[in-house]
Amino acid sequence: MAATVVSDPLEELWNHTMSADRSHLLCFYPSKITMSGIWLGDSPLDFSLPLLLFQILVVTSTTRAAALILSPLGLPSYIAEILAGFLLGPSVLGRLPHFSNIVFPTRSLFVLDSMSLLGLIYYTFTIGVEIELHTVLSAGPRSFWFAAASALPPFLVGATTGYIALSTDDSRKTKGQFLNSLSFPIFLGATFCSTAFSVLARNIAELKLAGTDVGQLSISASLINDTFAWAGLTVATALAHVRYGLLPSVWTLVSGLLIFAASYLLVRPMFVRLARRAAEGAVVSEVQECSVLIGVMVAALVADAGGTHAIFGAFVFGLAVPNGPIGVALVEKVEDFVVGTLLPLFFAMSGLRTDTAKVTNTHAAVLLMVAALAAAILKVVAAVGVARASGMPLHDGTSIGLLLNTKGVIELVILNIARNKRIMSDQSFTVLVFMSALITALVTPLLAMVVKPARRLVFYKRRTIAWPQPDAELRILACVHVPRDVPALLTLLDVASPSNRSPVAVHALHLIEFAGRSSALLLINASAPTSSFSSPESSAHGRSQVEMQFKHIAHAFMAYEENVVGASARTFAAVSPYASMHDDVAAAAEDQHSALILLPFHKNRSVDGGMEVFHPAIQSLNTNVQRFSPCTVGILVDRGLGSVPGVGCRVAALFFGGRDDREVVALATRMAHNPGIDLTVLRFVQKGGSFTASEFDTLKERKADDGCLREFLDRANSVGSGSGATVEYRERGVFNASEMVAQIREVEASGKDLLVVGKVPGLSALTAGMAEWSECPELGPIGDLLASRDFQTTASVLVVQSYERPVVGGVSAELGLGGDSLPAAARPPRRGR
Repeated sequence: MAATVVSDPLEELWNHTMSADRSHLLCFYPSKITMSGIWLGDSPLDFSLPLLLFQILVVTSTTRAAALILSPLGLPSYIAEILAGFLLGPSVLGRLPHFSNIVFPTRSLFVLDSMSLLGLIYYTFTIGVEIELHTVLSAGPRSFWFAAASALPPFLVGATTGYIALSTDDSRKTKGQFLNSLSFPIFLGATFCSTAFSVLARNIAELKLAGTDVGQLSISASLINDTFAWAGLTVATALAHVRYGLLPSVWTLVSGLLIFAASYLLVRPMFVRLARRAAEGAVVSEVQECSVLIGVMVAALVADAGGTHAIFGAFVFGLAVPNGPIGVALVEKVEDFVVGTLLPLFFAMSGLRTDTAKVTNTHAAVLLMVAALAAAILKVVAAVGVARASGMPLHDGTSIGLLLNTKGVIELVILNIARNKRIMSDQSFTVLVFMSALITALVTPLLAMVVKPARRLVFYKRRTIAWPQPDAELRILACVHVPRDVPALLTLLDVASPSNRSPVAVHALHLIEFAGRSSALLLINASAPTSSFSSPESSAHGRSQVEMQFKHIAHAFMAYEENVVGASARTFAAVSPYASMHDDVAAAAEDQHSALILLPFHKNRSVDGGMEVFHPAIQSLNTNVQRFSPCTVGILVDRGLGSVPGVGCRVAALFFGGRDDREVVALATRMAHNPGIDLTVLRFVQKGGSFTASEFDTLKERKADDGCLREFLDRANSVGSGSGATVEYRERGVFNASEMVAQIREVEASGKDLLVVGKVPGLSALTAGMAEWSECPELGPIGDLLASRDFQTTASVLVVQSYERPVVGGVSAELGLGGDSLPAAARPPRRGR
C-alpha cells in the first residue's frame, strides 16, 4: 500500500499564487452577516447584509439619477442603466481612492453577483412569457426575410471579426482544437445579430407604430432574431466546453435540447390546462402561482447544472407559459420588483467589469468597433433591400433596419456569459459594451428623424357633422377603452340613423395603455385586423386580457355592420401611454378622414347609480383630443344608454347658440331621419341680457344660428310623417341661469335617454359663473352640470365640440347657410310614430 504524500500547505499556496491559471483567494468570517449595532462599535459596511442593502441603494439611486438626466434626450432606459454601471465601475468612480474597497469590496461581489443573476433569471423568464413560439412560426414570409436579412450579415461580420480578433489579441489566441476556436466567433455573431425586442416594443409604442406594417414586421423579425441569438448562445456555450473534451460539449448541447423539449412537451400542457380553467372562471390560487415561480428556479438550476446557463433554463421555462391571463399575472407579480431593484444590479456588475484601462490592444479594439458599426449599417442596408424586393417604400425599410438595431439586456447577457466563461477578454467586453450603448444612443435620434418626421396635416374637406350635402357619408372615429364602452357607442350610432341614402362609416379605435410592459402579442395581434385571430393557438386561454378585449370589440362592430343597413365598420388599435395617446387619436382621425370623434367619459356608472372614475388619465386624454383634434369631438357620458334601443330612443338637443350648438343641431338633423325616435330640440333665448361681443359678431352668430335651425326645420319637415319619428321644436326665454336650469330639468323630467349639448354655449352671460365650480372643464358649463351628481338625472349626455374652421374671405365655412332670422311662427308639426 502506497504511503500518503503530505504536501506543505505553504508550498501549495506559493505554487497557486505563481501559477498562470491562479484564481483569487479570499478569507472571510462566516458569522459577519448581520451586525449587532453601531452602538457596539460595529461598522455596517463590514457585514454582508447591510453592505448589500447599501449597494442596492447606491445602484438604484445612480440608475434613477442617470435616467432623469437623460430623459430630455428621449433615450431608452437601457442607456441610463449602462451609464450608471459604467460610472460606478473602475473607469470613473472606481478611480477615486478607496471607493471600490468601501462600496464594492471584493468579498461582497459574490453576493452582489448572485443577487443580480437572480434578478436576471426572473427577467429572462418574463421575456420568455412574452414570446409565443407559434407567433414566431406563424409570422409571414416578409417577417422571416427581414429577420434573415438583419441576422445573417451581422452574424457573418461577427464570426469573421472573431477569428481576426483571436489572431490579433495575443492574450486571447485560442490554442487547441478547431471547435474550441469557434466559440468566440459565434458569441460575437450572436451579439451583433441580436435585437432587444422588449426595448424595441417600447420604442414602437412611443413612435406610434404598433398598428403599422413597420411596427408589426419589426416585432416579428426581432422575435425571430432573439430566438436565433438564444440558439447561438446555447451552441457557443457548448463549444466552450470542448477544451475539456468533445463529450462534455456534446452533453451540454443535448442538455439544452432536453430542457427545451421537457418545457414545451411536459410543462406547457399543464399551463394550458391551468389557463383554460382560469378562462372558465376558476381562480388561480397563490400556491399555483408560487409553484410557477419556484419552477423558474428549478429550470435555472437544471440548466446551470447541464452546462448551458441558468438564464437559458428560465427563458425556456417562460416559453412554456402561454401569454394569456396566467402569463400576464405572473409577469406583473415579478416585473416591477425585478426591473426596478434587481436588474440594475446586473448592469452595475457589468459596469464593474467594464474597465477602460484593460483596453491595451488598440488594433483589436478598433477592429471590434468597426465591426459593430458595420453590422449595424448592414442591418439597415439589408432591411432596405428586402423592403425594395417586397414593394415597400424604402422609408419603411430604413425604419425597420434602424428598429432592429435596438440593443438591450440580451446582448449584455451574451457578453457577460462569454466573459465569465473566459471566451472573451476584458478588453473585448469593455469595447462591445461601449459600442452597444453607442449604437442604441445613435439609433434613437435617427428613428426620430426617419420614423417620426413632422406630421403634415392630411387634407380632406369634411371635418364637421354639418355639411351642405346631407346624404354624404359621415365618417366617425369611435374610441373604445374596454368592451364596456361599446354598447353605448353602438346605440349612439343607431340614433345617428345610418342608411343606404346617408351611410355612416365607423372606425373603432381600441385605445390600449402602454405602461412599459412589452408584450409581443399585444403589439402584433391587438393592432392587427380581426383575421389575425385565426392562428392555430388562438383559443381563449392562449390570449391575454387585452387581446380578448380587442376580439370582443371587433366582433361587436362586425355584428353592427352586418345588422345595420348603410353602416360599415372597421376595428383597429392604438398602443400608447395615455400622455401621448391623443396623437394616435388625431392621427387616426386624419387617416380615416373622420368628421366626428366619439370619446368615452372618464367615469362609468356605478352600481348605486352614481359615477365612478374608471381611469383618471382618460380625462386629460379627452382634453388633449379636444385641443388637437382635426374634426368635431363628442364626449359621451354613459348612464345606461347601451341598454336603450336605437329605435325608440328619447333625445333632447339643447341649443344656446354658437359653433358647438350648431353641430348639435346638425346631429339632431340626422336623428330626425331615425324611425321611431323621440327628438326634442330646445332653444334658449336670453331675455333682457346685454351682449359683450361687438354688434357685428353678435349679428353674425345670430344669423348663423337662425340659418342652422332653418335648415333643421326644413329637413325635418321634408322627412314627413312616414319616418315614424316624433320631432318637437321649442323656444324658451330665460332671464338667468336659475330659469335655464329649471327649463332643462323640465325637459329631462319627461324621461329622456340622451341629452346632447355643445361644449361652449352661445349665451355666455347665462353660464359665466358656472365655470368657476366646474369639475370637468372638458364638458363645458352645461355638460358639466348635466354630468354632475347634483343634477340627479339618469339620462346620458353627449357633449359636442365643433371643429373650428378657418374664416376665408370674411365668410364662415360652417355650412354656408344664411338667410333671415327664423320666423316666430316657424314650428315643425308634431308627428306620431
